[in-house]
Amino acid sequence: MKTTILTIALTFALANAMAQKASGDKFQKYLPIIEKGSIAQKDSLTNVLLTEIKGYKTEQEFRTTINILRSLGKEEQQASVEAIAKKKYPKGSLTRDAFITNVFYNAPTVQEKEKAYHDLNKKWPAKNFSEELLTYDYVLANLAQGFANDGNAPKAIHYLGEMKEKFWRGNGYLPVGQILLSAGDTATAAPLLKTAMDDSYYYLSLPEDQKDNKARFASMGYASSMSAYVNILVAQKKYNDALGYIENALKAAPEQADGLAMVYYKSLMGTGRKLEAYNILTKLYTKGQFAVENDLKKLYLELNGSAQGYENFNASLKETLTQNIRDHIKEMETFKPAPNFELLNLKGEKVSLASLKGKVVVLDFWATWCQPCVRSFPGMKAAQESYANDKDVQFLFMNTWERDKNYKENVLAFITKNNYPFEVLFDDQKDPQTGEVMAAKFGVKGIPAKFIIDKEGNIRYFLTGSTPNVDYIKLEMKELIEAAKKPYKG
Repeated sequence: MKTTILTIALTFALANAMAQKASGDKFQKYLPIIEKGSIAQKDSLTNVLLTEIKGYKTEQEFRTTINILRSLGKEEQQASVEAIAKKKYPKGSLTRDAFITNVFYNAPTVQEKEKAYHDLNKKWPAKNFSEELLTYDYVLANLAQGFANDGNAPKAIHYLGEMKEKFWRGNGYLPVGQILLSAGDTATAAPLLKTAMDDSYYYLSLPEDQKDNKARFASMGYASSMSAYVNILVAQKKYNDALGYIENALKAAPEQADGLAMVYYKSLMGTGRKLEAYNILTKLYTKGQFAVENDLKKLYLELNGSAQGYENFNASLKETLTQNIRDHIKEMETFKPAPNFELLNLKGEKVSLASLKGKVVVLDFWATWCQPCVRSFPGMKAAQESYANDKDVQFLFMNTWERDKNYKENVLAFITKNNYPFEVLFDDQKDPQTGEVMAAKFGVKGIPAKFIIDKEGNIRYFLTGSTPNVDYIKLEMKELIEAAKKPYKG
């Protein structure tokens, strides 16, 4: 579904986990074949499943089989089973989901989306799907954002008010609040942002034995919602109120300190606590947040009375950052032969790992729907450009796990639109024995996933996750690449 949410990657992971749980023991029973089975085993399992559907009594049985076929990569058989289930359950969740995807999300205007939403509720009322209210909340959040973008705050607020799942509510409230805030409607935005913040805090402060997957997901949005709301307080010069929220948050969730650092700095400055603000800027700088340098230098002058010693101080901070990165990349070290590949690039040309022997190769597995992947691209672009004149280094962006049939056109359009000078390879060639794509052969469980391969074809570093910090990515990639250029010491 094409929703705009706080963090698409986290939501997708949660939804996927829920889907697998709903599939029950049957899905788990076949997991070894799904993950590591041969083509013959997968074909045999497919035949068994297609035979079993004749005796199915519930739509959930069909959904479980559809999930398994999707995981097996059996798209044709999956579509066939879906067609049978939709015909048998015309008012079931499969036909509903198809309506949401094909009608609601494809509606060209927010008014047409609103009509589609009412049609959805008429034919597939939420009360008939009490265990799937999140599906309706996705739609409501999308509809509310559409009205917010159209400048219709009352309609946006109305549809946000219909959301049912408290753990996910912030993912609707936060984007709408930010849209209204950027339009200058602080009075309407503030309560929405506070609701998102309060919801996250509720789940964050639960006893550990009560924190299920929903609670953990909701609590992870705390720093974002907190920053958004507290920034309003800072803009209103309500610095003490802001500090109260922040310092309470740091006690409840010290791991979110980085996400709150900038608004904490502003609040401390507003109350005259300049030394504490200075210490926060120092920490940010040593984590690669070079955008704070002007503020840091200004505070240095204020606290020291002159610029004497600043250059040495700045150099020491950069050295600390470099050392932090070096310590961090040690955790990513590995040493094993990289699986060979020969894949097509955007021009339809074959590119193989073997042809790049003698070069350090940076592989970045990504997808167009993966927001953490996309967030890291400006940094990866900067890193690649810094090695533009180094013929011994090659960056390859491995497009994988795309969901749309016309993914090649989508990928090309995405790369062209954003002017990324990347060598993109399509990871869509399945192994004839196992049916695996290269992501699976490299052991990728989630994206973005990056591998640094040395000149002899050995994987030297493996890292997952992302940051939007361009400077940090550039420095981290430099340390990884330069380390991979050196002989492996074991």
